[in-house]
Amino acid sequence: MSVRHHRSRLAFTLIELLVVIAIIAILIGLLLPAVQKIREAANRMKCTNNLKQIGLAIHNYHDTMTFLPSPRAIHTPSNTEGDYTIGYFYLWPGTEESVGGWMVRILPYIEQQNAVTPFASVTNLAQLSAAWNKCEALKMPMYQCPSDNRKELAGTTSLTGYCAVTGNNEVYGSDGANGMFAVYTYAQAPARRNNFAMVSDGLSNTLMVGERPPASDLGWGWWMYSDSDNLLGHPNRETYTVAGCSGNEYFRNDQIKNSKAACHYWSLHPNGGNWLLGDGSVRFFNYSAAATTLVDMASMNGGEVVRN
Repeated sequence: MSVRHHRSRLAFTLIELLVVIAIIAILIGLLLPAVQKIREAANRMKCTNNLKQIGLAIHNYHDTMTFLPSPRAIHTPSNTEGDYTIGYFYLWPGTEESVGGWMVRILPYIEQQNAVTPFASVTNLAQLSAAWNKCEALKMPMYQCPSDNRKELAGTTSLTGYCAVTGNNEVYGSDGANGMFAVYTYAQAPARRNNFAMVSDGLSNTLMVGERPPASDLGWGWWMYSDSDNLLGHPNRETYTVAGCSGNEYFRNDQIKNSKAACHYWSLHPNGGNWLLGDGSVRFFNYSAAATTLVDMASMNGGEVVRN
């Protein structure tokens, strides 16, 4: 009687291998959108927290100073505010108010007092430049939306994805006069000193800060400066600072690669963006609210009936 030896099969057939690969591909296809959705939800939550911390700093500044942070540099001896867009400091005697924009003002309220203290004692250009460079080198992840993961941003901490609202009544651009961070045009006196008591529309109905990723060429979006770097009207009428703006720019979806995306509020979150309100709360608004609700909320004393 013959004996037949049986050996265990240790390899897959080609068909079986293809079936396994297909199953793995299907599972990856099903899981990847879920992972991306979870990652974006976490980024959106972190972005919301950033804006809440910025709002808390603004409120603490207001409690201490009795007015809101000036959106532009102030020449303190004459109490004159300016300059249009390009001016980022006044010469000595320097103070914490005479340098940069509103994001510089709130640094002491987010544990960065040491960064702005040197500005109060500068007596020459060399000292001013040294203080400026040191401040600009600060690592400020709170000023950047985590959904913006461009590799270009990894090498710098001087950019921001948030812009304060100057109002809804711009005429020529960079001249919004009825928002919480309203600006004058060139070198006006006395300097504007808005406060919460002036917000007759209600703090919970008034926009304070919105999202706008830095420009594709990183030419705009620098937190140490002002105007189109970290200030925008809504609608934004500016056509001079950012090339190609229409002069009638509303909150809408856009792409980083678009060189004109810096002209208006938008975000890297799907369907809309986060907005910081005057009461310190943060709300997510869809782009569908751009031409109605958000225009009404951009002014602090327009008496508009907000359409939520």
